Amino acid sequence: MGSAALQPNWQDMLTDDVLTEYVTNGVIFLPQALHPEWLMLIELGMIRVMDNTAQTKHRFFQGQPGEFIETVRNFDVTPEIQRLLYDSPIADMLGAVIGSDNVWLYSEEFFIKEGGNCARTPWHQDMPYWPLEGSQLGSMWITLDKLPKAETLEFVRGSHRQTRYDGFDPGAVNEDPTRPFYGVDMPPLPDIEAERDKWDIVSWDITPGDVVIFHPGLLHGGGPTSEGRRRRTITVRCYGDDVVYAERPPSRPTVPLTPGLSLALKPGDPLRHPYYPRLRPLPENQRAI
Repeated sequence: MGSAALQPNWQDMLTDDVLTEYVTNGVIFLPQALHPEWLMLIELGMIRVMDNTAQTKHRFFQGQPGEFIETVRNFDVTPEIQRLLYDSPIADMLGAVIGSDNVWLYSEEFFIKEGGNCARTPWHQDMPYWPLEGSQLGSMWITLDKLPKAETLEFVRGSHRQTRYDGFDPGAVNEDPTRPFYGVDMPPLPDIEAERDKWDIVSWDITPGDVVIFHPGLLHGGGPTSEGRRRRTITVRCYGDDVVYAERPPSRPTVPLTPGLSLALKPGDPLRHPYYPRLRPLPENQRAI
């Protein structure tokens, strides 16, 4: 029996109830939705990124015992990530969840917590950082390591339909993980970690091959790692037809940096730009000849 026959049937996982759960709660868990060969491709891409001295590595809690690494927008310089997103079912799955036949990549991002005792990724929403608005949005979180639910990504269910908060300031997480990123127009983040019992928090035990799909407006944060454990993950962010360019407060640039985007688009324009490659329908130059 060929390996193709062993590929997970993700279509059967996305029942009407599951799709409704995404709309209502903003997050769904799909067990064993990715074939091990796609995980191998992710790991090869991560190794290339970490060995690439020209690729920027952002360090959270730099110089502290809880330090960990984040790299964003690796697609353009990493052939393994290109093949992953063109060839794997990731874009098809996200398109089915957000309800769009057309799927564009907003960005992808590695989070690498090695050596154990790495700190939490602070609670936040992604939307405040991004120059866009719309409803057809989804992110897939994939781990290369088996993790208990306390060390995976955690979510506040339904928060994508509630208040939009300012982002946290990555440069100040050592002092205050709720310090605002922009400081204007949006309320500051609440201290969710200090009042966990007041929030509807959900997470899952994760085995490689499982995936979590969540709305970027959802409050979420990454659990810490314990002694001797590592957490190597990638998040893939995609969008569909109804997403448009939107401005954010001018006090800080949006993330990741997109110089020239505001010169090419005006608020309300469809978000179409070479910064954001189309994954589906598969571009002609990516099809087998």
